[in-house]
Amino acid sequence: MKKMNEERRLHPLYLLYGLLSAVKGFLPLIFIGIFNGFNWSRLLEWYWLAGISGLVVLILFFSYLEWRTTVFRLEDDRMVIRKGYLFREEKTLYYSRIHSVNVEQPLIQRLLGIAQLKIETPGGGKKADAVLQALSLKEAGAIKDQLRQFAGHPASSDAAFGAQEKAADSPLAACESQEGVAASRSAESEPLQSDALWTSGLRSEDAERRGQGNKQHARVISLGPGKLFQAAATSLNFGLALAFLAGIYSFADDFIKLLLPDHFFEQVIEDSAWLVSGVLMIIFVSLAVLIFAWGLSVVLYVLKYSGFQIVRERDQVTLSYGLLEKKMVVFNPRNVQAVIVGESLLRQWMGYGEVKLQVVTSDKQEMLMLHPYIKLSEIQQLLDGYIPGFRMKSGQKLQPPPRRALLYYLRIPLLFAAAASIACIIMFGAAGSWCLLLVPLVAAWRFFCHRSAGVLLEDRQLSLRRRWLSRSTYLIARPRIEAMKVSRSLGLRRKELASLSVYALGSSMNFGVSCLEQSDVEQVWNWYSRS
Repeated sequence: MKKMNEERRLHPLYLLYGLLSAVKGFLPLIFIGIFNGFNWSRLLEWYWLAGISGLVVLILFFSYLEWRTTVFRLEDDRMVIRKGYLFREEKTLYYSRIHSVNVEQPLIQRLLGIAQLKIETPGGGKKADAVLQALSLKEAGAIKDQLRQFAGHPASSDAAFGAQEKAADSPLAACESQEGVAASRSAESEPLQSDALWTSGLRSEDAERRGQGNKQHARVISLGPGKLFQAAATSLNFGLALAFLAGIYSFADDFIKLLLPDHFFEQVIEDSAWLVSGVLMIIFVSLAVLIFAWGLSVVLYVLKYSGFQIVRERDQVTLSYGLLEKKMVVFNPRNVQAVIVGESLLRQWMGYGEVKLQVVTSDKQEMLMLHPYIKLSEIQQLLDGYIPGFRMKSGQKLQPPPRRALLYYLRIPLLFAAAASIACIIMFGAAGSWCLLLVPLVAAWRFFCHRSAGVLLEDRQLSLRRRWLSRSTYLIARPRIEAMKVSRSLGLRRKELASLSVYALGSSMNFGVSCLEQSDVEQVWNWYSRS
C-alpha cells in the first residue's frame, strides 16, 4: 500500500507504450507503402533490419529515460509531478483547485491493459494540466478516488489515504473503462426523492449498502439489447455516418484504384444510363447512400452505447457504456449546468427522446449522455432520481413564437431553395425542374421549426425549445446561466419580436430561439437581470 508523500513511477509498460505510440505515428507511411506497391521483401536486407532495430532501440531507450525521470507523489494538500531528462519540469496541483480527473483507456493503453490519468483545473487550457500516460487500472482508480475525496476534503491523513487504497479493489475502481470525474467542493446531495420503478425496457434495481453506520442507496438502470437497437435505428445520425464514409473514402482512394479497373465508376454510370433516366439514377443513388449511411449509423451507435448503464449512489452518478472503447463517466449531479432533451423525427412520433447533460469539463463543447433512449413521459422520473432540481413534465406547453414570426422562419431558406431550383433548371433543363420540390419541402421544414420553438419561465428554471431536424429542449436554472443575449433587428422591432440565447457556466456553446414574442423575452430578461 502506497503511503502519503511516497514517490511513485509510471507502469513499466510505459516502455512499450512509447514504442507503440511511435509505430502509430508511422502508420500513414506504412499504408502509403502498401497502396503504392512497396516491395516489402527489401525490409529483410541487412541495412533495413539494422536501421529498424536501431530505431526501436533508440525509442525504447528514450522511453526508459522518460519513465525513469517521471515521478509523482500525493501530499497532504497537493499533487506534485516531476518529469523530464533534459529539461526538468515540476507541476504542483492543489487538491482544492482540481476540477476533474479522467481515467481513460485509448487504443494503445487498452491493448497493454493499462490506463492514463488526466487531471484538470478550472483555469486550464484545452489540454489537461497533467497526464500520467501509463498506470495500472487499480492504481488509476485509486488515485482518482483519492483526488476526488481530497478535492472535497482537503485535510487528509495517512489513514484516509489507506482507506482509499483499499477501496480500489472494488469492481468500479478496477473496471476497464474510460472515466471522467467532474469533482467540486460541495456537500453531499440530498437522498433520492423517488423510488419509482422503471418500465418500457428500463431495468431498475435498488440496493442498500451499510458502511460505518451510514446507508448508501445505489440505483441502477441499464439499456437492454432491444431498446439499444431501437435507439440506434431511430437516432438518424446521418452526419456522423457520412463523415465516416468521407474519411474512409479519402483515405482509401488509392487502395480502391488498385483493386478496381480504370474508369470503373464512370463505366458503371454510363451503362446504367441505358437502363434508367438520369433523374431516376440520381434518386436511386441518393436513396442507396442514405440507406447505407443509416445502416452504418446503427452500427456506430451500437458500438458506442452497448452496455449502457446508469448508477446513482449518494452524491455520485456513474455512466458506463461502449463496446470497443469502454467509458465510465463519474460526476456529481450538482455540477450539471443544463439538461438537453433531443427528439429525432422518428423518436418524437414514437414518444421517445434522449437526455444529455452539460457538465463543466475541459472540453467546453462536450455533453454527457444521461440516457440515449427513454420515453418522454419518464424523463421527469429520470431527472428526479439522478439530477434533482430540473423539471420537464410530460406534455408541458411552452410559449410559441407568434404567427407573424413565421415569415422570418421562411424567407431566407426559401430564397436559397428557389435559387438552387433555378440553377438546376438552367443547368439540366427540364430534368432540373424536379428541384422545385425543394421549395415545398423547405417551407414545410421551416413551418415545423416555427411550430416547435418556444420558451417557458417557471420558478427558477428557463426552458427553451427549437428545431433543426431534431427537436431540442433546453432546461437551465437561473444560477447556471453565465450570460444571456437578446437580439433584435429593425424588422423584428417593428414586429415586436426578439431572439433569445443563453450561455451555461463553463460552456462556449449557446442555445438560442429566434423570433419570440417580445413580451415573453422581456419577462425572461427581467427575471435574469434582477439582482
